[in-house]
Amino acid sequence: MKFKLKTSLSLIVSSLVLSTLSACSNSNVATNTAVKNTPDKVVINSTKFGPTDNMQGSQAAWLNNNNWLLASESKGLVLVESETQQSRIIKKGNFEALAVTKLTAHSFLVATIDNNQDNVVIFKLEHTQSGWNTIELTRINPPQAQPDTVCLFANKASESISAFVPDVRGLITETIIFDTANNKAVNVNVREFSGVSEASGCAVSTTTNTLYVSESEVGIWAINANAESQADKKPIALVAPFGKLHSELGAISASQDGIIWFTSTKNNTVYAYDPISKMLNNWMLNGDLSLESVAVNYTSNNAATAVLYNDETGAYIKSTLPVTPIKKPLKTNTQSITQSITQIKASAQTAPVQAFGDAADDPAIWVNPKDAANSLILGTDKRRGLMVYSLNGKLEQSLEVGRLNNVDLRQNSTIKNSTNTLITASNRTLNGISLFTVQANNSVKYIADIPTNLDEIYGLCMYSSNTGNYVFVNDKSGLYQQYKISEDNEKITGKLVREFNLPSQPEGCSADDELGQLFVGEEDAGIWFIGAEPTAGSTPVMLQGINEQLVDDVEGMEIYHSDKTRYLVVSSQGDNSYVLYKINNDTAGIKTPSLEFTGKFNVISDLVNGIDGSSETDGLTVTSKSLPGYPEGILVVQDGYNRMPQQPQNFKIIDWREVKKAIK
Repeated sequence: MKFKLKTSLSLIVSSLVLSTLSACSNSNVATNTAVKNTPDKVVINSTKFGPTDNMQGSQAAWLNNNNWLLASESKGLVLVESETQQSRIIKKGNFEALAVTKLTAHSFLVATIDNNQDNVVIFKLEHTQSGWNTIELTRINPPQAQPDTVCLFANKASESISAFVPDVRGLITETIIFDTANNKAVNVNVREFSGVSEASGCAVSTTTNTLYVSESEVGIWAINANAESQADKKPIALVAPFGKLHSELGAISASQDGIIWFTSTKNNTVYAYDPISKMLNNWMLNGDLSLESVAVNYTSNNAATAVLYNDETGAYIKSTLPVTPIKKPLKTNTQSITQSITQIKASAQTAPVQAFGDAADDPAIWVNPKDAANSLILGTDKRRGLMVYSLNGKLEQSLEVGRLNNVDLRQNSTIKNSTNTLITASNRTLNGISLFTVQANNSVKYIADIPTNLDEIYGLCMYSSNTGNYVFVNDKSGLYQQYKISEDNEKITGKLVREFNLPSQPEGCSADDELGQLFVGEEDAGIWFIGAEPTAGSTPVMLQGINEQLVDDVEGMEIYHSDKTRYLVVSSQGDNSYVLYKINNDTAGIKTPSLEFTGKFNVISDLVNGIDGSSETDGLTVTSKSLPGYPEGILVVQDGYNRMPQQPQNFKIIDWREVKKAIK
C-alpha cells in the first residue's frame, strides 16, 4: 500500500498557497466545508469480511445485489457475497486500487492497477447464468511513470467512460476507455494535467462532474472532470492543523448518489462529503484499526453497508453506517435549460496553432468563387499572426505579422484586386488594422496596416454597402470606431467616419450588408444593435441581455443567411455553448430588429472520427454558401481546449445541417 505518506510541513504549506491561488477557478465546490460529527460521538462496530488470510488488499467496490469486488495484491480480484461470505478469485494477479462503473444490470467496467506490469488494466466483468466472466479490454501506461491510483468517470454528455490515472510524476492522465454510444472498448488519450505529489486515491462524483483526489497528509482536492475545461485544483477539506481532517487519508470512492467517501487511518474515521451541500459527515469505528479505504452500498433509507480495508490486519471488514442517501433534487429552471441543449459533433478540425496557451481566437471563411473545394479558412493566432487552412483543416500558410485578434473579410466587385477580396484583422501589436487579400493562386497576401488611435484594439468585423467597404474595431474600454477603406491603385487607406460606445468591454460583432445592420456583443451584458452606415448615429439599442440561455462572456457572433430566415449564432462562453437567435422585423421601414431565441447547442467529442468537442469559444464564423460535403454551409468555432490528444488550440468545422438540429 502507498497510502501512508510522510509529507513535510513545507510541502503542506506550499500546497495551501497553491490552493489559495486557484480557489476562484472551480465553481463546483466550496472551501468552507463544515464537518458534522455523529451525535454523541457514536462508535461503530465492524466484522470481518471476505478472505482474511494474507489479502494485502486496497479497495472494494459494490457490484449488484450482495456482490462485492475486492482488490488483492496477493490473490487478484476477489468476488465476495455479502450475506454468505462466500468468495472466489475471478482474476489471479497482483492488483491494487479499484474502480467500477456499471454498463448494464449484469456487466461492469473494472479498472485496477496491475502491479506486475506497472500499468492500469481495464476489464469487462459480466454476470451470466454460469457465473462471472472477466475479459481484459485495454491497458493504460503512463509514460515512464508508475500509476498511483485509478478512477472511472461515466460521462453522460459525451456518451463515454474515462479513466483518470494519477501517477508518481504528480500528473493525471485521462483516457477514454469505453464508447457507450457504440457499446465498444476504445483507448483514446484525452489530456494530461497537474495532480498531487502522491495520490492515495481518486473518485468522480457524477452529481457535479467533479474529480476528487486525496493527498494523504494534505487533504482532498477537487478538479473539474469535464475534459473541455481547465483542470484547476481546489481543496475541499484539509488535514489538521490547516483543516479538520485527521491525517493519512486513504483511497476514495463514490456512492450511487454522488457522495464521496474516504478514510483516515488515525482515529479510525470514515468521512462522507456531499458535493451539493459541501458538508462533511464522519463516523468513528471501534477497535485497533488502520482504515485505508471505504466503499458503500445503501441497504435502506437510513443505513449503508460499508466495506473497508484494514491495513492493521491486512484484511477487509464490514460495517453498517447510519446514513441517508441523497434524494435527487427537483429540476431547477436552469437545469431544465441545460438539459435542453442540443448536442452536435464537428465534422473536421484545423491543425493546432504552434504553441499551448491562449492563442487561437477568431476564424473567417473565404469561398473560392471558381472552385469551392479550394476555399480557405482563416484563423488568428494572437501570438503570431494569420493562419490559413484548407477546408479539411490542413495548415497552408502562416503569416506572422503580429498579435492578430479578430479577422473578417468581404468579397465583392467594388474591391479592386484579382479575387475581389479584402481581409482585415485587428493587430494588437500595432493597435491597428492589418489588411490582406487572396491572390489568384489561392494564397493569402499581406498588404498594409491602417493605424488607429485606440489604446487597446480588440474586436473587429467588416461591412460593405453601396457607400463603401468598412471596418468596425473596438477597444476594451467599450469604444467602437468605424473606418472606411479606400483604394487608390495599390494604395489602401482607412478613414475614421464614426464612433460610438458600449458601457463595458465588447469584442464580437457581425454586420448585415443587405439591411445595413450591425450586431455587437458586450461581454458581460448582452447583444446590442446599431445601424451599420456611418450616418446611423451613435446610440446602440440593447436587444438581448444575459440570461439562462446566454451566459457571459458573450464572445463571437455571426449571421447565417438561409433562404427565408436570418440566424445570429453567438458564443455563450460561460457555459461552453452556442445560442441561435432568429432575427425578426426585416420589413422595410422598421429600424430596429428583434432577436427570438431559437435554440442552443454545444459541440461534443466524436470518438469514431477522433475529434473532440469545443469549449470556451472566443471567435466563430459561418457561411451558407454550398461547399464540398457541406451543401448548406459550415460553422467554424475556436476551441479553447483541444483534446484527444491534448494539443494547442484549434478551430472546429461543423456542418450547418448539424446546427439545424438545435433549431426549435
